[in-house]
Amino acid sequence: MSKTMILAIGGAGCNMAETIMRLANAHWVKEATYLFADSDMAAFPNWVRKGFETLHLQRESDSFPTGKLRGVEKLYILAGLGGMTGSRFAEIAAKSAISDGVGNVALIVTLPFVFEGSGKLAKATEALNSLSDMSVKVLNNEELTERYPDINFINAFEYSDKEALKAIESGLL
Repeated sequence: MSKTMILAIGGAGCNMAETIMRLANAHWVKEATYLFADSDMAAFPNWVRKGFETLHLQRESDSFPTGKLRGVEKLYILAGLGGMTGSRFAEIAAKSAISDGVGNVALIVTLPFVFEGSGKLAKATEALNSLSDMSVKVLNNEELTERYPDINFINAFEYSDKEALKAIESGLL
């Protein structure tokens, strides 16, 4: 196992990780261990078919499987805030990593686009507040619309995924 792991949580986190795997320039990012974790069983066949290591998260659980992160030196947790899984498990996974002895833990989280609705934004804000004592890189998706004039509903999430890749390759940890 690589000493660097990228833990993708929920649909948004898994999509970010898949884009990162495809577009990464840095050798250490390509060679990292990737773990796709989700509570949505319908998403699993897609990740398994592509050969990704997966972990099923129990929606009602307040814990992350112990020991899954032992031996990791650098952990990047990717999650979209505003939905069910990322909002719930980003904090749980980070705390589990710390208790498993992972020395360097960074979260890269996205805040929703306006078109995703005010309910998602409220949930994302609440989840982000719970991460206030951790190393967090927040990618505000709505700000992307100001930086990239060609962004639209179809390509918006690809831009967001690329911003997560930039954060990792910039040496966040």
